[in-house]
Amino acid sequence: MRKAGSVNMQVLALCFMFAYTLGAATNTLAQSAQDIQTQLDPSRRGASAPAAPNASRLELTERQALSKARSQFSGNVLRISLVGSGGNKRYQIRMEKDGKVFTLFVHARTGKITRGS
Repeated sequence: MRKAGSVNMQVLALCFMFAYTLGAATNTLAQSAQDIQTQLDPSRRGASAPAAPNASRLELTERQALSKARSQFSGNVLRISLVGSGGNKRYQIRMEKDGKVFTLFVHARTGKITRGS
């Protein structure tokens, strides 16, 4: 009987050691995942992260461009795409109203709306 108790204690000790090792490995994996997230998402970095080179030139999002266009023109949106490069980036928005298709351009930085031909 004494031997069985001794074996049980050894098995129990091994189980505790395994659980401790598994916990340490889990913590390491969790820290690695957090490090990867920080690398992928700059907003998770501290205040020491360098500012983006074009931070002073914020661009409208696609949703903001649609909102601006819809505030001045009604109709169904058929398509939106970002066209141009550099300081001339614009959202090209194809719309339809009463069977007529027309194009609007919303400047990505200034938000100025122009009609296409």
